Amino acid sequence: MSDIFLQGEKIAFRPVSKDDYSLIYEWFNDPEVTYFMFTGQRPTSLEKVSEIMDTDLKSERNVIFTIIDKANNQAIGLCGLYEINNTAQKAEMRIIIGNKDSWGRGYGTESVEIINYYGFDRLNLHRIYLGVTGENIGAIKTYEKAGYLHEGVLKEDIYRNSRYYDSIRMGFLREYYYEIFFKDHQKKFAIK
Repeated sequence: MSDIFLQGEKIAFRPVSKDDYSLIYEWFNDPEVTYFMFTGQRPTSLEKVSEIMDTDLKSERNVIFTIIDKANNQAIGLCGLYEINNTAQKAEMRIIIGNKDSWGRGYGTESVEIINYYGFDRLNLHRIYLGVTGENIGAIKTYEKAGYLHEGVLKEDIYRNSRYYDSIRMGFLREYYYEIFFKDHQKKFAIK
């Protein structure tokens, strides 16, 4: 695993490669994986996924990683900071754990903790935020555990699965991160 950029106990982050695109294509077309997401509204081709990923990866406003299960060196998802705004020092956190066998093992929580550490410690962000479908209870618990606070609700904001869902907006600020999480994360995630 020589291309590892950051790592925790269970997972590691490495740069996204074109070899990952076929897996991402599978994840984006899996109705269970995308059940609460905008992604998955329409079937997508490998070519379209490649185009989306190429565009996202070329943007200076995004930093995206492939999540690797350290136990077997397999790609299990993506995690990144999007729409990085250098003036306001803020970014949107996004994550997808596409490998369903990896669900419920703490990989999502550790991934979110690592991306928070990266955003605040390496990119000097002031604020990281996210949006989540109101009924995606597992994701909400993951974000809360990783330090995100509820900031607001957008009523009936997402249409999916033949109905409307509320969007929950969550985020937190650098000061809160450093007060509560930084020392522990520095021990766990800093390069030694």
